[in-house]
Amino acid sequence: MGPIPSRWKGTCMKADDFNPSNCNRKLIGARSYDDSVATALAKLHTPRDTVGHGTHVASTAAGSTVASASYYGLAGGTAKGGSPSSRIAMYTVCSSAGCLGSAILAAFDDAIADGVDVLSLSLGAPSYIRIGLKSDPIAIGAFHAVDHGIIVVCSAGNDGPDSESVVNVAPWILTVAASTIDRDFRSNVVLGGNKVIKGEGINFSPLKQSPEYPLIYAKYAKKSGANEAEARNCNPDSMDKNLIKGRIVVCNNVGDGDYTAREKISEVKGLGGIGIVLIDDKSSRVASTYGSFPATLIKSNNSAEVLSYINSSSNPVATILPTVAVTEYKPAPAIAYFSARGPSYDTMNILKPDISAPGVDILAAWIANDTSQTPQGKEPPLYNVISGTSMACPHVSGVAATVKSQNPTWSPSAIKSAIMTTATQTNNMKAPITTDSGSIATPYDYGAGEVTTSGPLQPGLVYETSTTDYLNYLCYLGLDINGIKAIAKTIPNDFACPKDSNSDYVSNINYPSIAISKFDGTASKNISRTVTNVGGDGKTVYAVSVDAPSGIVVKVIPDQLTFTKNNEKLSYQVIFSSSTATSLKEDVFGSITWNNGKFKVRSPFLVSSKSGDDDDHVF
Repeated sequence: MGPIPSRWKGTCMKADDFNPSNCNRKLIGARSYDDSVATALAKLHTPRDTVGHGTHVASTAAGSTVASASYYGLAGGTAKGGSPSSRIAMYTVCSSAGCLGSAILAAFDDAIADGVDVLSLSLGAPSYIRIGLKSDPIAIGAFHAVDHGIIVVCSAGNDGPDSESVVNVAPWILTVAASTIDRDFRSNVVLGGNKVIKGEGINFSPLKQSPEYPLIYAKYAKKSGANEAEARNCNPDSMDKNLIKGRIVVCNNVGDGDYTAREKISEVKGLGGIGIVLIDDKSSRVASTYGSFPATLIKSNNSAEVLSYINSSSNPVATILPTVAVTEYKPAPAIAYFSARGPSYDTMNILKPDISAPGVDILAAWIANDTSQTPQGKEPPLYNVISGTSMACPHVSGVAATVKSQNPTWSPSAIKSAIMTTATQTNNMKAPITTDSGSIATPYDYGAGEVTTSGPLQPGLVYETSTTDYLNYLCYLGLDINGIKAIAKTIPNDFACPKDSNSDYVSNINYPSIAISKFDGTASKNISRTVTNVGGDGKTVYAVSVDAPSGIVVKVIPDQLTFTKNNEKLSYQVIFSSSTATSLKEDVFGSITWNNGKFKVRSPFLVSSKSGDDDDHVF
């Protein structure tokens, strides 16, 4: 890479296991944050990654191109980050003690002063906390960053598929959900008679290919005095060692939140079991790594055949095959079960998440000499395969960096708009994207849709959300000027909250998507938007098309936008009304698309009869 830009003001800190000389023209910044509590608990103060998470997400966002990358031969190929020509600065804000707000805010301040262009945050509070805006270090730090022209991309959280589980919901943040990719890690079960049952997981099973190992359903190995349900789920201290030893064990992994799959595997392994088959619909498209121990997940619709075979055979046998990577898997993408879902807990009138991106079974760089991830008889991995919205976030950060490099004067909201309005809602079967349970995905699952890599570079039109929009958003949610000052660093001298401030007006901030609430069918809702012509063609005409759900009438005024020059701004109104004059029974979705024959600019919308006012707001 060329010399580090002179505008860069960052630094690489010295620690016991890290020197400034460890940085180079790629890794140009490395900081960690000393806090007496965190340091005492973690017993470590260093910018060096000790877990692997930071390495993985950094390489996903901006890793250089590396040939022959793989996880012990699986998922082999050339790996590169979303923006391989970008530089990386790491700000280590988390430790084994957690991610302290003081560290997060200090990192934001440093990143702003250092001169970063994109901030990628693969972290967030648990959804049940519902942290208030005035107390949320990510929302506060992100507001300051965006005010300095830095786009902030955050993970949506892993508490899905529950409704209203999405986090990092502030409108100045680009919030990313997680989807699957067109690769599957298959570890099949072979029953006696060579019947093959499809399984999911990453293991390097040493078992023979032929089905010759005794097979038992865990409930038949119930320990005397144990609960059958616990035995069926392979819970600790529920199975008879003499009946488990030397066998492949079939366990339920559904309807039981007390023990994790890894704890069940450890129990079976500790009792002398030689393999485990977990019945689990929820996790069946997410391949966990099990090392050398033969472990795989099967769906409940396949388990019936396995259990029938066990019950009908006097000597049931099976084997678990080592994992193979299946490419061109269909359908993909699909929204992962763990990906947090909308609506936002702050207000129904902002649609969150904003976008989805690959976050399941992602191969990326890993920390050196990590023996905890090393299968027996192998060297520590250079790469690892893991899942989460943490993995989805840097995919979008990489796209944002690429857009920024080609359009250096674009604002964070323009970049966000370019990413959202060029998303796709179609999978590799040319059908609507679904969740991994098979239902059609909605904007509550994936926002505007799945991110594309080329579309954001030429979006045609962009929705620019101003600082005043964001300040008004805070007003509309009920904050006064003093409350707003707790979040915003500077407020224009002439700014005052609108006299008529309520959450309904949130729908009118100039966001790339539209969400309206309290739609009872008796009165229409009028929403305005402004777009900027960035297509580069100067004079051009865009015509609108609307995809409206049944019972909703959507009128766009005007239905054509005639631009006479580049960077010109034009506004339009959207009037929502009911064709039935009745209240909606459920939230419904549609889209508005502007098309000039060259560019398609799509904005999803939500119409809800629910209240946009949340009595549980915590500021």
